[in-house]
Amino acid sequence: MAKVNDMVKTLKDQLYQALLRSMASGHLEPGLVLLESNIAEIFGMSRSPVRQTLARLYDEGAISRFEGRGYVVGGEPSEVVRRSLTAADFRAAGGRASVKRTESWRALAERVEHDVVLGSMKGRLELNELELSRTLDVSRSVTHRILLQLQSLGVVAKVKYSSWNVVPLDSDRLHQLYEARRLLEPFMIGKACTRIGAQDVARYLQRLAQAERRYPHIDPGRLDALEQDLHHDALIHGANDELLSMLQRTRPILLISKHLLGGEIALPPEDPFFAAHRQVFEALAAGQATRASQALSDHLACSESLVQARLVNFQRDGDIRIPAYLRWLSRC
Repeated sequence: MAKVNDMVKTLKDQLYQALLRSMASGHLEPGLVLLESNIAEIFGMSRSPVRQTLARLYDEGAISRFEGRGYVVGGEPSEVVRRSLTAADFRAAGGRASVKRTESWRALAERVEHDVVLGSMKGRLELNELELSRTLDVSRSVTHRILLQLQSLGVVAKVKYSSWNVVPLDSDRLHQLYEARRLLEPFMIGKACTRIGAQDVARYLQRLAQAERRYPHIDPGRLDALEQDLHHDALIHGANDELLSMLQRTRPILLISKHLLGGEIALPPEDPFFAAHRQVFEALAAGQATRASQALSDHLACSESLVQARLVNFQRDGDIRIPAYLRWLSRC
């Protein structure tokens, strides 16, 4: 029991120091909402030590309560900032060691996601959970955690004990996913317009401007992060968890570009979406909900044809490696 208690104490100390360091550096900005569940997910720990650590920071005056769930950074912030925290928020402040436990399984999840998504564009595949565990050389619990993550994204579906099917991603399914996004995202961004903070929108626009200056000399991961700014973080301000859960199932659309652009295929000569995203964010900055909704709807309509073309080209010309934990059921 002593060893367990020592471990929990160590994790709590790491978390405490990581939060303090990130707040002091400004990477966790004043007014930022800190949610117990979000932090527990990043650090790969249970909620109990997170809850105790947040209570300690509250007692010390580093964070405060507000009219909502969780805490906010600072004693009396002038504005509440709602966005999802990521491991990058802590790495940027020198907290890499603190998130190492989470990054290890997340790195494996990224590797499996890459193989599975590329395979899903080529046909039907079966995934063997036991073989995946052996391939990754990790415990069944870690393997299952990775698969549950992929299941939440609509990439795999469980069919029987230790066996999963990779959900095929063909043109018909891609069109259906886009239909869902066109129905839900413009509505959510319209609702977000009255709730999103000016600082959040300014930050999104700043990141777009930085990426535009560097393009095409940009890491593909940065493109995915910019997609998340609009298609996840901004939509959170629409304040409808049920619709956000539905939109999570449309994630395979973004995964196509995430795992193709800059890797399997070269980045296009011109940036793929910066101008369209800017139009949405500028409408949000002006408080024009209808304009923001229309700009996002137009963007999605244009985006589908581009992503459909990438899918068709990859199905025809793409070459992939099938790892031991996957086997073909049928191919395109």
